[in-house]
Amino acid sequence: MMAWTQLIILAFLAHASFQDSAVYSPPLHKSPAQKCVPITMHSCQDLEYNLTVYPNLLNHQNEKDAEEAIRQFQPLMKVKCSEDIKLFLCTIYAPVCTVLEQPIQPCRHLCQSARDGCETLMNKFGFHWPEQLECNLFPVDGICVGENKSSTSAPPARSHNHPAELECPSLMKTPFHLNGAFLQLNAGKIAECSLPCSADAHVPTFFDARTRRWLRLWTGLCAVACFFGSLFTICTFLIDLNTRFKYPVRPILYMALCYFGLSVIYMIGVFGDDRFACGEHASGQSQLVNQGVDKFPCSALAVAHYFFTLASCVWWVVLCLAWFLTATRHWGFEFIESMWLHFHALAWGLPGILSIVVLITNSFDGDVFTGICSVGNLRGDALFWYLVVPIGSALTVGLVLLMMGIFSMVRIRKYIKLQQVDVEKLINKIEKLMITGFSAIYVLATAAFAGILFYQSRQTPFWIETWYGQRCASAQRADFGFHRAAKECAPLNTDSAPPEILLFVMKYLLHLVVGVTCAIWVMSVKTMGSYKRCWNRVVRGRTIVATADDELMPMGGGPVRPGHHQQIRGIHAQR
Repeated sequence: MMAWTQLIILAFLAHASFQDSAVYSPPLHKSPAQKCVPITMHSCQDLEYNLTVYPNLLNHQNEKDAEEAIRQFQPLMKVKCSEDIKLFLCTIYAPVCTVLEQPIQPCRHLCQSARDGCETLMNKFGFHWPEQLECNLFPVDGICVGENKSSTSAPPARSHNHPAELECPSLMKTPFHLNGAFLQLNAGKIAECSLPCSADAHVPTFFDARTRRWLRLWTGLCAVACFFGSLFTICTFLIDLNTRFKYPVRPILYMALCYFGLSVIYMIGVFGDDRFACGEHASGQSQLVNQGVDKFPCSALAVAHYFFTLASCVWWVVLCLAWFLTATRHWGFEFIESMWLHFHALAWGLPGILSIVVLITNSFDGDVFTGICSVGNLRGDALFWYLVVPIGSALTVGLVLLMMGIFSMVRIRKYIKLQQVDVEKLINKIEKLMITGFSAIYVLATAAFAGILFYQSRQTPFWIETWYGQRCASAQRADFGFHRAAKECAPLNTDSAPPEILLFVMKYLLHLVVGVTCAIWVMSVKTMGSYKRCWNRVVRGRTIVATADDELMPMGGGPVRPGHHQQIRGIHAQR
């Protein structure tokens, strides 16, 4: 794509001079001899109108002269440096013909949108915006062409009551426009624009500097707790992997690995300040929130954060699937363990594929509250489709499998009580294995986390629009980089309140609390015995033979004999 763009630009440099001899003049009244003619020039096909009139706004007398003049702008239209460049140029060289006595001019905001998108690219190759197309030559209000929407009718005339197109302040313009950086407001997108990282005293970005420091400290504390909790879980599994922690509980080990990775990512963001989430402004005057793959450290953190978040969810599904196969289908632990390759392919492969999709679509950006980069901080649609939907789907599937297993165990318990079989103790162990605080905390925490993400995905455009409107209407608007008149600002969205600090406090807590829950789940007398044997084996060089009680699965409560699984299968065969 970059090579093709460069070829177009080279052609642009070779043939375009932007020195049109024609000079813009106010539209003349049509004489009775002037008639509307169809637009046949190649550059202005597929517009919202198909009739024009000559002479045009640059005083070209016929379409042949106009087509020759507009041809120099074809490279800009091909690279689509602005979504409005084609409509703007065509309303100059082939103005819309209506029943009015004079051609309709483009609105000033349409010119400004085209200029904002293309002037940076032109300047890189030593060219300037043509004088005959200066935006101050066109009307701010009144009847003018001002929108670029697909329609079979003539382009709408913009009156003075219609809000002007959104302007990206000069201090918020991004240098990484080729990666599709933009701000998503409820009223629309602002291309090549991003949020400032600093929290100024006038109109801070959502929270003031003190609140943001407190929020980052809170995230760091949660990350440290998750780090040690997940590390304790991993160590506990590794020192007793072949005796206590077999399937169906083995996936908890890999969930702990995922949360260990997440805690490291958050700690990197906290201690790295804003060097990952933010990048320099094109002029070097301020820092803006990074968007897309422009910065490698930001991209690496975003992909790792997204991968471990989804991988933990998929391992939860694997955990519930293994529980379902044990409790409902009565599969032996050894047979379930033989499917480990399929489990790993699913749990690591699916998040890997989605991470590549996120990388290709540039759907991540900086999080100024934690210092990392992740998916959908500024783009609500990306947050919904790439996080809310996968997390909600995994939680639902796992919960269904878990409930089916519980229902099956309840039926077995009733039958055992009637038969007076001595394997009821085994049923209690298996129930305690999964119906514990771990499952409850995971479901509640993940459901609440997904709910917060869903709310954030719906409200982010409103939050940004409210913040943008306040800065645009502020008395310090010139200091913020706004150049247009205050009356052209987008109207404030008074129905949208700024985000609450508690929302983000709970968001980061719920994202990391499962790592601590894993540590609580493995804590037991058997765990202490495992560490005691490891200590004697490694430090003292002695080996202590484990007792039958030490070979139990966590939360079991009594020895598990191999024949119990055959007894359960025999009971179901009798039924």
